[in-house]
Amino acid sequence: MSLSPGDPGSASALGGTLRTQAGRLADLVVELDDAAARVARTGAADPSARERDLVTRAATELDRVGGLLQSWTTTAVESAAGLRSLEPALAHSDLVVHGQLVVERSGPSRVEPERRLAERERLQELLNRVTAVRARELARLRRELEASHASLAALSDRARSGS
Repeated sequence: MSLSPGDPGSASALGGTLRTQAGRLADLVVELDDAAARVARTGAADPSARERDLVTRAATELDRVGGLLQSWTTTAVESAAGLRSLEPALAHSDLVVHGQLVVERSGPSRVEPERRLAERERLQELLNRVTAVRARELARLRRELEASHASLAALSDRARSGS
């Protein structure tokens, strides 16, 4: 499972779609509950209890994954904003971000070497903060998505086995 950078807008849209579908499944459970209540009034056994349980669990996981995708979008946008906030200081000191490092721009610089070094160290610390927050959030999202994946796999196995 990868949470590599992608299109935050598409991830958010997918998250919203999953949450919408979760709502539709929840509506289906309500309809099944109504039908089960009618059957129970006749004294017959409820034939849809297992299906309602499966649909409820699937709706819960779809909502959870949709929320996680939208949370990832927020993290990606905030990280990009944090990086953009460093750009003026980087440009003023003839520095650039290369990967996760603040490095000197190639070519001659009009900035004094001592000042440039101090600014590079300061900006590197700020960049480290931005990337650390993003890394922690992505690790949390990865753990939650893996747990959701395991839950959906168990749900699928349960549905196949008929228990």
